[in-house]
Amino acid sequence: MYPTTTRHPSPTSTTTNRRRPVRALVVVAALVAAVLVPALASPARAGDATVPPIPTGLPAAIEGLSPYVPDTACDLRNRAGTLKLGNLIKATYANSYSTLRACTGATKPNSEHFDGRALDTFFNVRDTAQRANANALITWLLATDDKGNTFANARRLGVMYIIWNNKMWSSYRTSDGWRPYLNCATTPAPSADTNCHRNHIHLSLSWEGAMGRTSFWTKAVAPVDWGPCLPADLSWSAWYWKPNPNRCSSNHTIAAPATASPLLKQLVPRSGMVLRPGMAGTAVTVLQKAIGATQNGTFGATTVSRLKSWQKAHGLPTTGVAYDSTWRALLKANGMH
Repeated sequence: MYPTTTRHPSPTSTTTNRRRPVRALVVVAALVAAVLVPALASPARAGDATVPPIPTGLPAAIEGLSPYVPDTACDLRNRAGTLKLGNLIKATYANSYSTLRACTGATKPNSEHFDGRALDTFFNVRDTAQRANANALITWLLATDDKGNTFANARRLGVMYIIWNNKMWSSYRTSDGWRPYLNCATTPAPSADTNCHRNHIHLSLSWEGAMGRTSFWTKAVAPVDWGPCLPADLSWSAWYWKPNPNRCSSNHTIAAPATASPLLKQLVPRSGMVLRPGMAGTAVTVLQKAIGATQNGTFGATTVSRLKSWQKAHGLPTTGVAYDSTWRALLKANGMH
């Protein structure tokens, strides 16, 4: 495990600010993966390099290059395809990986780690063998297959973008090739290795890739899944429930009025974030402040009880969970129109 401070980019930006790993959830990821992922074939060889095995019986058809589908939700659930890919790489190279990042400290969706669609697989560029394995993996992902399909394994796995060793490749900007990532080429010190992805490869996946619906796993080409869309009046979307075949409208930023209270200015950038028992962090503290609960940053039984009372008083279903209807009521109660 390692602390991180970077997030991952929109289609036109490579600015980053990622969050610290959720250690307990990573342990759960490993346990779930052991159940979800079947025994893998032995690693294959490509020239002098070890690479993951490719399933037999793949269809002649293949997924297109994934469009950019941004994170919109704080939805910390491990996804079957993300875990399968992590375990495939782990079985090939005997390394480790992580998936989820805490999102309750964020003020807007900005990382596929927040919804289970991102994977950090650990290779260190300063270790000769690990660097060679990382490069072999990336070459395998982006190679043209025997049917002439460019970036074949990346497409069959739903890889949306890759960040490794100061550079970034994106499925939605293939004409750019590998482009510089931040100012990493000018920050060679080991202290920048995490931000510059020199001690791990970051892989962000499409929804169909993260859910394990792509042809690499199913032998059937998966349609594009655009995932949950941002509501027009909230800063975060609800959780992912089912595939969405329709492109979402452009992302937006909701702003509190300049004259808003300090509380409303805290509520607006977190509005829509589904907060439930067991969660912790700044967003929980802001919710507790708004409903008059003890502000300890932990969504426990006392917060559940207080939230149910607040919901009842405002004519809402007493779920004890902050869904979109609760957020709209909170914004209205604090002067957002």
